[in-house]
Amino acid sequence: MPLVQYPDSSSEDDSKGITVEELSQLSSATPTSALKRKRIELDQSSSELPPLPASFYDLYSTNARTSTRDDPSLHGGRKRAVPHVEGNWATHVYLEWHPSQTESTALHTIISLVQSRTEPSAGASPSPQIHPLFLSSLGVPLPLHISISRPLILRAPQRDPFLATLSTYLRKSAVRPFEIVFTTLKWVPNFERTRWFLVLGIARPTNDELNRLLQACNQAAEVFGLPRLYTGDGDTRHEKQNSQPQDLSSSFHISIAWTLAEPLPETHALLTSDPVARFVDTDVRKLEVGFEAVKVKIGNVVSTVGLGLRPKSEIGGILG
Repeated sequence: MPLVQYPDSSSEDDSKGITVEELSQLSSATPTSALKRKRIELDQSSSELPPLPASFYDLYSTNARTSTRDDPSLHGGRKRAVPHVEGNWATHVYLEWHPSQTESTALHTIISLVQSRTEPSAGASPSPQIHPLFLSSLGVPLPLHISISRPLILRAPQRDPFLATLSTYLRKSAVRPFEIVFTTLKWVPNFERTRWFLVLGIARPTNDELNRLLQACNQAAEVFGLPRLYTGDGDTRHEKQNSQPQDLSSSFHISIAWTLAEPLPETHALLTSDPVARFVDTDVRKLEVGFEAVKVKIGNVVSTVGLGLRPKSEIGGILG
């Protein structure tokens, strides 16, 4: 298709007297240093983009549904622990960790070491594939988390009251931003034993922040007759609150990978022997992960409750 020839504009009329040779001379007269300086300024401006706000990740925390029913074939064989029921809202309270490049490399190394030492000998059946939780099937980085609630089910009218009640208990816990370090590596199953997770144990933080957050979350769950985490109970509607909080530090963990098959005894054993154990001791235990907020996911909506916020009852007055 031939190009359409448009009449010259007034701006073009103004430049009719400039020849090609003159334009070439003008461009060649531009100092090279000025061009370099401009290029450096552009490079610096592009490399100094501000980081994405933490709330940005919450917008994409849920995968788009590709089926109207639960279909394990769409999720690598995984089965939903709590079947979806219309009118029910799956809820989870947790601390979120976005591993840095260095941290992701360390996690990759752990999985590679474990996977390579579970490879079968010639003629044996293939070993179960270990899937990282910090990468999607397309290689996109994903966040990891520490659970401070069980998978909860809310009815629609309970969503806002639960979030308000939980926020109140979290503020009363007076937990400020804190850091954790890792201890051990082990395999643990889910409640139904349909999946096994490779998890990193967590050392008790300096001010016992994890136990305090867990207690706050369990108190909120109890108000609504929901099961509490790490207590071994079910419906707590008619139970009295335990006035003596337990130390459940050994229960907290971060899952870094999963597999559908139960690991063999020798697979469990290799986690405490070289080279896996040595790498955990020399590299993984050096990692420090910080948390500044609690995440509350109700359905596909994620809310954030900042740590260090004072209870509303203590806020007020000029000096308050």
